[in-house]
Amino acid sequence: MTKVLIVEDQRLPRENMERELQESGRYEVAGSISDASLALAKCKRQPVDLILMDVCTNGNRDGIEAAAEIKEAFPQVKIVILTSMAEVGYLERAREAGAESFWYKDASPERLIDIIDATMAGEYCYPDKTPSVQIGLADSGEFTPTEIKVLRLICEGLEYDEIARRLCISKNTVKSHISNILQKTGFPNRLRLAIAVTNKNFIIPKLEEN
Repeated sequence: MTKVLIVEDQRLPRENMERELQESGRYEVAGSISDASLALAKCKRQPVDLILMDVCTNGNRDGIEAAAEIKEAFPQVKIVILTSMAEVGYLERAREAGAESFWYKDASPERLIDIIDATMAGEYCYPDKTPSVQIGLADSGEFTPTEIKVLRLICEGLEYDEIARRLCISKNTVKSHISNILQKTGFPNRLRLAIAVTNKNFIIPKLEEN
């Protein structure tokens, strides 16, 4: 029977996955952990055939970073990246990490068990694009790549000069990007924008490394 490791820090989704796997009759839950940084050690201690890896977990390492480490050490282990965050960079990062499949918890039309079956059959299951999210008056697809980077840093609480240094652009260019974003979304200031973006699970701040 296929042994599956679940990496998910939220209790309800984790229990739902465990139940779905057990009811299938084809999969055995090899373990459930809430911290992606522990997944590699778990694979070293016991056989694992498939990992259901949430992007955002407890600890200081996200699931895609952990997936890349696991694929390097155990290339035969198949990985399905899971997320409820409509973050535009996740799909590309998951592919670069070597994950076989990607599943949006709230937006994917396919059932997770169907993605798991296809993945174990040797298929690569990725959505065509990131789900669109309404941010104020704008659709998430209206933002440019640079605006996405600026948005992320706004959500991290950085000021104009800090964003400029991080992106290697001028402070005036940062102000111009933020002005364009505010105009697109209709929000009156950066604080209201950051709250809306975070609440919609469109962008989350990057995890700080120790």
